[in-house]
Amino acid sequence: MVDTTKIADGIDGLADRQLQAGGMKLTAGSIIAIFAFLSTVGSGLYGGLLMWQKIEEVAGLDLQEYQTQMELMDANIQQTMDYTREIKTGLRDDILSIERQADRVEDMVRKSEDNVREMIDKAEVRFENQRERVRVSQSGEMKELEDKLTKKLQRALDNPLAD
Repeated sequence: MVDTTKIADGIDGLADRQLQAGGMKLTAGSIIAIFAFLSTVGSGLYGGLLMWQKIEEVAGLDLQEYQTQMELMDANIQQTMDYTREIKTGLRDDILSIERQADRVEDMVRKSEDNVREMIDKAEVRFENQRERVRVSQSGEMKELEDKLTKKLQRALDNPLAD
């Protein structure tokens, strides 16, 4: 079995113990502080080195190539905008042309409608005149037929033995 009291007594005395290195007496706490200081300085130097590498990388970029690419993109954007304007103008012209054609067709339909109405009116007048003529003709023929029948009937009544 392990005696924990002895371990605890050994730990309590650890803070008071001193080590001698290079002619200096160091305690455990000062050794830890020196280690922390050295690791901080080392990681700061490493971070600085990485930052230096990034700066060198950025400084070594070919900015002329990026400028050329930006100019090409600007030219492409301008061409796209010009093309869009042309399409817009073309569509507007097409719409105006379609509206003019629709107006012309509408005018033609109105004229045709007026012509058809006029033709219907003329036809109605002609039909009415024709009906009137037929009625007058039929009326005259009926009168003539009635007169003939009346005469025949009168003759038959006057002379039942004739004919």
